[in-house]
Amino acid sequence: MLRAFGLLLFFWLGLAGASAEARTLELTPLLCVGGAEDLEEALALPVSDLDCSADRFAKRDRFLRSHAVIPQDFDTSEQRFSWQTDPAKYESMVLLFIFADGSERRVDVDPQMAARKWFVRTRFSVPVPLAEAPLASIDMVVERPRTYAVTREARLVERGEAGAEHYIRSLVYALLCGLLIVPIVYDLLFMRMLRFRFMVWHAVMTFGMLVFVLSNSGLIFLIFPDAPLGLRWQLNTGTLALSAIAAVFFVLDLLEKGKVPRILSRVLLSFAALVLAVKTISVLDLEPLRIWSHLAFLYAMLPLSITLLAVIGAALFRDSRGAMYLLVAFGGLVIAGVLSILTNLNLYHPPFHVHDFLFAALVLLVLGSSAAVGDRFMVLRVERDRARIRAIKLGRMALTDSLTGLANRRAFDSVEVIEQGQALLVADIDHFKAINDEKGHTTGDAVLCHIASLMRENFAGNPASTIYRLGGEEFAVVFSCSGEEELRRTAEALRHHIDRNVGEDAMGIPHVTISIGGAMGQGLSVEEVFARADDAMYEAKRAGRNRSAIADAEGRVGLVCQGT
Repeated sequence: MLRAFGLLLFFWLGLAGASAEARTLELTPLLCVGGAEDLEEALALPVSDLDCSADRFAKRDRFLRSHAVIPQDFDTSEQRFSWQTDPAKYESMVLLFIFADGSERRVDVDPQMAARKWFVRTRFSVPVPLAEAPLASIDMVVERPRTYAVTREARLVERGEAGAEHYIRSLVYALLCGLLIVPIVYDLLFMRMLRFRFMVWHAVMTFGMLVFVLSNSGLIFLIFPDAPLGLRWQLNTGTLALSAIAAVFFVLDLLEKGKVPRILSRVLLSFAALVLAVKTISVLDLEPLRIWSHLAFLYAMLPLSITLLAVIGAALFRDSRGAMYLLVAFGGLVIAGVLSILTNLNLYHPPFHVHDFLFAALVLLVLGSSAAVGDRFMVLRVERDRARIRAIKLGRMALTDSLTGLANRRAFDSVEVIEQGQALLVADIDHFKAINDEKGHTTGDAVLCHIASLMRENFAGNPASTIYRLGGEEFAVVFSCSGEEELRRTAEALRHHIDRNVGEDAMGIPHVTISIGGAMGQGLSVEEVFARADDAMYEAKRAGRNRSAIADAEGRVGLVCQGT
């Protein structure tokens, strides 16, 4: 991504150099404006009656006429020029080119001609008609303009230089669109692993900016050549509103809990709702609000931008990790947005081109917000993994006997079925109560731990086995077993292992024996199999203890094996 940023910067510098050499005449300072109710009335207005004051563009008549006298030192006879302006949205337009010899050329510009003749960066071009005499003045009459920019942003530019600027800027904006696609893919890939709401808002915000760049630059007409001019205008403001609202939720969701003052977040959400409401009204395109609805939208964006920056600043003051990335990401864009809004409102004109600054801010936003998403994603993923590990540990603790480390009764009760090919052994330490009474509970606990250790040793070769301490001196083992004969051998092997390895001389604890009962699973419920094995174990105890007994497939107990 840094490489892409460097490439974009290279193109941007080249663009600035190309623009600096372009032979361009900005007509804004030369324009005088008048209003009328129809086309003929507007064209008939005497030049002396036109308004040349500072607030001359703030007119809301149905038809607006602008008149610009071309300076004599700007010779248009030797080179071919194009007239350009920001078309925004209008109903009809007439251009009248008046030459020094008194000849006139009239060009009717319908909205779709403005779409077909698009020029990168919210402009369109009309070739100045050829004439032997130099151009003396230009008159424009536009019907129902939706913004002041339609009248105000007029200029003359030499066609060759304009073609070079159009080509370079188109490449830059195309590259920017490609760069904006990257974080969307980035978010979608992240969401396949973990889904956080801020990634959704980041994807929506970036998508809105992508469509805004496509629309604002005019590249949309390459994709959809017949797209109405009014659609472009609505997309410009609509996607800007979408990106701004998504940015609000993105910032509030990404910042750590408790880092944003509640009052600030409420104010920010209120301004977001205001932007949405004003944009909805502007879509209705009501005649009394034709100009005001767009101005209101710009005015609504201004406090939203400032409050968004205030929220990030407040979070940064509270040591928010994410706020550092967001300040870098949104700082430039908010400044560029405020300057753009002030320029559109004719309140301030910076010494540099706002669109170029906005372009650099967009690149910074992509890099900064993507870094913020990545950093927050990793932090939350680590926190979630730790929580999952804690939950697993707590779950294991809940299912583990704290004394012996074996699975406990709760774990045994969670078993529903003893499957075919599995068997159950139930074992009970003989005369364990006497050990506790005569030797004390400490010795009793030592006996239990040692029995558990010996049972682990005995079943170490059967990885599918699980040993449970059911409570007191009672144990159970669920393990894979091919049939009753193997079950008998396993029960006797366990009994002998305990009998040989627990005793006063070996461990300093009393010699103990166990009685064992067993039953095959046969896919029966654990309750039924346990009842059979438990009956077999008590049969072994009744037969004299230190014995094993097996219940057959019908539940009958037999083959009691006597200990030596």
